[in-house]
Amino acid sequence: MIRANSRLSASNRESHPSRNLLIRFILGGTTLIVSISAYFSYQAARNMMLKDLRHSAFLEVQRGGAEIEEWLHVRQVEVQTLANTSTVRSLNWSVAEPYLKAEVKRIHEFFLFQIATPDGSYSNTKVGRANKNIQDRDYFQKAIAGKTNISDPFISRSTGISLIAISTPIWPNSAISSSPIGTFHGNVRVDHIADVVNSLYYGANSYAFALNSQGQAIIHPNSALMSTVEKPAPSLLKIGDRNLNAIAQQMVNKQQGIELMEIDGTKKYVAYLPLQAANWSVALVIPRENIESRLQFLDLIALIVGGLTVTMITVLWQVQAFEQAELKKSKAAADTANHAKSEFLANMSHELRTPLNGILGCAQILLRSPALPNQEQYHVNIIEQCGSHLLTLINDILDLSKIEAKKLELHPVDVHFSSFLQGIVEICQIRAKQKGILFVYKPAINLPTGVHVDVKRLRQVLLNLLGNAIKFTDEGQVTFNIEVIDQPPSDRQKHRLRCTVEDTGIGITPAELSKIFLPFEQVGDKKRQAEGTGLGLAITRQLVQMMGSDIHVESQIGQGSSFWFELEIPEAIDWVQSAIAASEKQIIGFEGNSYTILMIDDRWENRTVITNLLQPLGFNVVEASNGKEGLEIAIALKPDLIITDLLMPEMDGFELIEHLRHTPEIQNVKIIVSSASVFEADKHRSLQAGGNAFLSKPIHVDELLDQLEKYLNLVWIYKQSQPDEEKAKEATANSQSAQLTPPSPQVLQELVTLASKGNFNAILKWADQLEETDITFAPFANEIRQLARQFDEDLILKFLTQYAIETV
Repeated sequence: MIRANSRLSASNRESHPSRNLLIRFILGGTTLIVSISAYFSYQAARNMMLKDLRHSAFLEVQRGGAEIEEWLHVRQVEVQTLANTSTVRSLNWSVAEPYLKAEVKRIHEFFLFQIATPDGSYSNTKVGRANKNIQDRDYFQKAIAGKTNISDPFISRSTGISLIAISTPIWPNSAISSSPIGTFHGNVRVDHIADVVNSLYYGANSYAFALNSQGQAIIHPNSALMSTVEKPAPSLLKIGDRNLNAIAQQMVNKQQGIELMEIDGTKKYVAYLPLQAANWSVALVIPRENIESRLQFLDLIALIVGGLTVTMITVLWQVQAFEQAELKKSKAAADTANHAKSEFLANMSHELRTPLNGILGCAQILLRSPALPNQEQYHVNIIEQCGSHLLTLINDILDLSKIEAKKLELHPVDVHFSSFLQGIVEICQIRAKQKGILFVYKPAINLPTGVHVDVKRLRQVLLNLLGNAIKFTDEGQVTFNIEVIDQPPSDRQKHRLRCTVEDTGIGITPAELSKIFLPFEQVGDKKRQAEGTGLGLAITRQLVQMMGSDIHVESQIGQGSSFWFELEIPEAIDWVQSAIAASEKQIIGFEGNSYTILMIDDRWENRTVITNLLQPLGFNVVEASNGKEGLEIAIALKPDLIITDLLMPEMDGFELIEHLRHTPEIQNVKIIVSSASVFEADKHRSLQAGGNAFLSKPIHVDELLDQLEKYLNLVWIYKQSQPDEEKAKEATANSQSAQLTPPSPQVLQELVTLASKGNFNAILKWADQLEETDITFAPFANEIRQLARQFDEDLILKFLTQYAIETV
């Protein structure tokens, strides 16, 4: 049979010589063009990948530098805060010593606190009054000249331990222009900084070190380069290694970068970065292979692609020898194999994702390249879109296989229900608006405020049902209705809710209704089928069944369809506290005065979430329902930060931001944009208009608090653990001595009233007023100030009641 087919193929070639020649010419030319393009694409991709790998290594140094900077900044603020207390300003060591020793125990990070007079004599919490003098110390000279500074590590004259001094001037209560009356120092060990530097790691045999302003090693794995009591460390600017000299010179000159050079006899990358808080630099030495070995995967891909290209040409050349009968036979074999598609794809999903993620990653790298021509960008974009579609199908298969294997679990959390639904509605409204149809949302007025539910899976169910309704509706409207069916009383109420999705679309035939929930089954015309994978409704139904319910459907051809399901969902009473306590340490407030935040959103649900999250932490939250109203409030109120939606009536978020940035008195206010828009262009446009950050809806509390901490320079106050509370109470009891002079009974009664109401901000203002009125009230004011910042109502009431009784 093969010989007969060969003779037939030969006769075909003889009868069509010109066609075969043209085919060979096209194949040869195409192969040459593809090979050349593939080679240059490989070179470009390799260079970009190497650049990204070098940047990734540099990010590790930036991480360490940022951690050190943050730690030093917090310590510096603590030293400046203590230096401004009346206890330290008194320069009376007998008064300051017990207070500073208590602060050393409270803060833990400091080895000692020290007060020095202008002549260089000093006292500290380790040795008391010292007989030695620090007038020749650089950090003392800078502080007595009025400059807060962080010293290079030094050997302490009173303890013999290597320390870092954080020094600041002590100013009198008089005019700021006067000279300091002394200096205050907080000394910390080098250990914490050494731990951070030693944690920097980028593969085997990598190591990190830090240099001071003189090029001497502060931290280095080679002990010969470190200072000891007997001899100071040698400067790397003066040792024999020229390459290391060059790097040290760059670091001393406060420069940053990553360079490949010969270190310790081999080629290595050195990434270095200066610190801003102190006059030091941090570097990470990385063996060359730790970075460049990661390019082997790309080289392997190039070899595979080359081999596949040759194989493809060979196969294509041989395919011409086969007749239509062989093609029909192959098609029949493929049809037979297709019967086992579900089981096969479920088993192969993980194996398919690995190379597909590599393809998508390379495509995204190429798309970010400014040097890639438009024509190549067009083709790479097609690769990325097709790969993303395939990845969606694979993810659906994984979800389906997990459900069928009973390996998919639900993870319920507490969530603000109206805000959760509104986020889904805003996404669907955007999709409906693109199609030119109406989207109607009908929530019940008695919906629970907070619920305990698997947010990810419920969102997946609702978006799939609503997305299908929009996809199969060309005119008319899609209606999303949610109502409370039953609300039985119990210790923890459970609400029975019905979610209904109705559309005026094309409808579903009775024959198709029996198949719509089967995997890989799609109904409707071929154009709409091409938009999906055929797994959405199958997964959606099984997720609803895992939640203890089922999906029901009614439909009429040409009139539309209605899908609904019922769920019994527990109510979440403490959803605000659950959201705030997402981290290991629960945030209960922040240090300093209150901040005013303006929340602008046309949906009350979204405004309510922000208000309920931030007001308990001490923020003053003001609401506005549209951009025009928000602009008027911002001009009148001058808030510290604004959170705004994008899609609003009267004036949208983009126009609002532009007005804010062109209004002189508020043009520098921090703006956080929050939107449910799924378009990346909206995010970039809002940031280009002048927004400082972008948060996607529904807002995650951790992300919101991170942004507030960043743009308002907040120092959070966390809820103390039980042992810490006991220590705080014990310390407070010990500090309540006869040395504290309480104010009048009337003032004490006012403070007790404020503490009973939990008005800690007012108590802090009273503390400042007492201290300004009479210096004798300063210890008492400082005590109630510290208690108020702990937000412990019982503790401060106990303290105030004691003095109220004594006064009477």
